[in-house]
Amino acid sequence: MHTSKNMHPEGIFEVYAEEESALYLLDLPLPLPGFDHHLSSWLLRDFRRERNVLVDTGPSAAVPFLERSLRALGAGRIDLVLLTHIHADHAGGIGSFLRRFSGAKVLAPEKGRRHLVHPAKLAEGTSATLGREMADAFGPILPLSEESLIDSSSPLLEGFTVLETPGHASHHSSYVFHSNFGKVLFPGEAAGVGLGEAVRPLWTGGADGADTGPYLFPATPPRLDGESMERSMELLYGERDAKYLCFSHYGWTTDVAETLRLAGDQFRDWTERARRCSPENEEDAVAFLFCEVTKMDPLLALLPSLRAEQRAKEEFFIKNSLRGIVRWVRS
Repeated sequence: MHTSKNMHPEGIFEVYAEEESALYLLDLPLPLPGFDHHLSSWLLRDFRRERNVLVDTGPSAAVPFLERSLRALGAGRIDLVLLTHIHADHAGGIGSFLRRFSGAKVLAPEKGRRHLVHPAKLAEGTSATLGREMADAFGPILPLSEESLIDSSSPLLEGFTVLETPGHASHHSSYVFHSNFGKVLFPGEAAGVGLGEAVRPLWTGGADGADTGPYLFPATPPRLDGESMERSMELLYGERDAKYLCFSHYGWTTDVAETLRLAGDQFRDWTERARRCSPENEEDAVAFLFCEVTKMDPLLALLPSLRAEQRAKEEFFIKNSLRGIVRWVRS
């Protein structure tokens, strides 16, 4: 087996390549500040079973980039798409994708499947949570046919374990691929938002401070179920012996056990800070906590070193995560 930190011209990162399988991060850029390297899809080429598996498609606006990367890798056929959850930035492009790769089958968390077939509420929720500008940049959410959906008993899932990991969303799955050399963990956003070492220069532009240690924060938007999130993190910690952890946002790490431990500790710390927070107004509380965690949480030490547009984008999502925690602890 060998690993690579090289980026292909088509926006492809090779994570590893060996005789039985290969794994690639596929960049999904969008015309929004800081979204040049924020969304991603994962292509697993399972040579032993002669199948190509995709984890998340991203939004529909990114599907042309996704198709280009897949064809550049010779993956003109996709057999299986694993969706971690039914949010527009992860699954909003599945209807558009299936119009280009019509033979693919789709596994999605059962509770969210209806939103893939009838996506109107998903579109409305995206606008309400992230704002009209971002929702429009994600592109339209096209429906898929129920015939495309499979369940976890399908033989296409051979070699995978499906973990139910709600919290970030009420419907959220993580996936473990069992390779000949060990496990590969795709936790969606159940392990938070991180930044892999190999892709860190894309966010920092080579700025000083890039060696500040891990970058990580909880992915806990409004409508968070904090108790489920805690249980999901404990479940994921059971996979700490995995060789790779592949973030949805953004990159990968081989320091899996430490990343999962830090994610759990950080979530509990932010929750306790929110419980102690005195401002009664929600937005005042979010502002107070944002100031506190950006000063005191070592896992955010990289934030000042990010490119301006990346920093602004991350600050938006950190505040949204804090908003979700505040709303949950006060519910």
